[in-house]
Amino acid sequence: MELNFNGLSGIEGDIVLPSFDVAQMQKSGKETPRWVQIGPGNIFRIFVARIAHDLVADGHMWPVTGVQTLAAEEMDRQLGKHDLMSLGVTLNPDGSRDLRVIAGLSEALATQRDDDFARLVEIFRNDSLSLVSFTITEKGYAVHTSAGDLQPMLVEELATDPRAYHAHTMALMAGLLFHRFEAGGAPITMLSTDNFSHNGDKLRESIMIVARGWEGNGAVSAEFIAWLSDESKVAFPISVIDKITPRPNDSVSAQLAELGFSDMDIEFVGRTPVAGFVNAEPTEYLIIEDKFAGDRPPLEDYGVQIVDRQVCDDFENMKVTTCLNPLHTALAVSGCLLRMPTIDSEMRDSALAAMVHELGWNEGLPVVVDPGVVAPEDFLREVLEVRFPNTYLPDDPARIAMDTSQKLPIRFGETIKKYIERDLPLDSLHTIPLVFALWLRYLTGIADDGEAFTLASDPLLEELQGMLAEVSVGMELSSDEAHRIVQPILSNKQIFGVDLYTTPLAAKVEGYFIELVAGPGAVRSVLDREYTA
Repeated sequence: MELNFNGLSGIEGDIVLPSFDVAQMQKSGKETPRWVQIGPGNIFRIFVARIAHDLVADGHMWPVTGVQTLAAEEMDRQLGKHDLMSLGVTLNPDGSRDLRVIAGLSEALATQRDDDFARLVEIFRNDSLSLVSFTITEKGYAVHTSAGDLQPMLVEELATDPRAYHAHTMALMAGLLFHRFEAGGAPITMLSTDNFSHNGDKLRESIMIVARGWEGNGAVSAEFIAWLSDESKVAFPISVIDKITPRPNDSVSAQLAELGFSDMDIEFVGRTPVAGFVNAEPTEYLIIEDKFAGDRPPLEDYGVQIVDRQVCDDFENMKVTTCLNPLHTALAVSGCLLRMPTIDSEMRDSALAAMVHELGWNEGLPVVVDPGVVAPEDFLREVLEVRFPNTYLPDDPARIAMDTSQKLPIRFGETIKKYIERDLPLDSLHTIPLVFALWLRYLTGIADDGEAFTLASDPLLEELQGMLAEVSVGMELSSDEAHRIVQPILSNKQIFGVDLYTTPLAAKVEGYFIELVAGPGAVRSVLDREYTA
């Protein structure tokens, strides 16, 4: 069996197939594009694209144009060879798996290709388009360096024609919106669904920085800036998306081969595994602020919660800054150092399980605001007792460790700020400073067994490793030496959200770091002492 137009009718077994003519849907979607997705990655393919699929199945023609801004080959292999369909595999905690063909895409474009970029410009100039969603990770929105300066790439792009192709995604979006403005400026919603706090605000801020840079150079008019600033014309709602979606797993690929699929092997584009299937947990949330410009699909009829900003903000803070994402990061850096194969295996380690329980219940929950749509205690309990321990959801710690420098200010910095705002005792925090020290230890690139390991990609990796270059596992660092080495990192507000030296936390981080680099086995020793002694 193969997943493509020709093979669709031959797919057998307990697999849910589309109830509509996929080829006809794609034809109609190209003729009247209404929804564009920037970054058609795994969580989009199994979650948001499935919503689009269900909309189409019920007669709401909202198929999606997928747009890849980087690594076009990934999209070609994941979607192109399967006629833009994906095989969704839900990994249930009881070991069962639900399989479904998802056909929510009508078109796929790679902006680095001239014809595809021209087509994207055409779509943005079309009044029929009214929704653009994003899943590009935190770093995709960044416009400044860690020092707070405008990124060199962006400086170069501000000197070019806004209407041209731009490699930086934020410049690309600002330019496409300029095309739309020149074509009449029909209302449009720019919806970030990335996993970080106030994602829509960040998207708006980054696009506005680019647009104002062009205005300063005389490349765009004040009228364009006014249009872009008018939320009845261009809306930037905040949102929260939650569905643990690991990289494609070998055991899933093998099962699909046993079922008869001949095209569900896992391939690699560089270090990135890609496949025609997506595996994910059953739990899912998509919460969107009720702030749209122009037309939109009836998302609330398909499991999406459309809420006021405060509810969205509270849910976002609960999930991203306290009850899930910080716990994930803590397990990610620890798991890499200890060579733990999966997140669920870490939850069977008594010290690591105790670490994230303390982080969630004792350090995060005290500053959580109940969003009303789910009780924080219930959400955290599900994370710790059902989702993370799911042995059938083989999630790689290295996947979650990607771009940690971009995640820390949101996942931990926001909690620290709340402690400060509420005058709560920062010196009571135990796990948060230890996680920071573990991350510094992780950046040495030496696992707890004393052997090197491959660090996950991170835009600041080279810079941070340079700062720690003189550190080697097995050295005895004095307090003064540790302070001198890590001070430039721990004082960086871009990384931690605050200067840790204005809090009692920096001294704790330095102390733990000295212990963690003392030699092989130090990571295990410190974790066991702190959480199981």
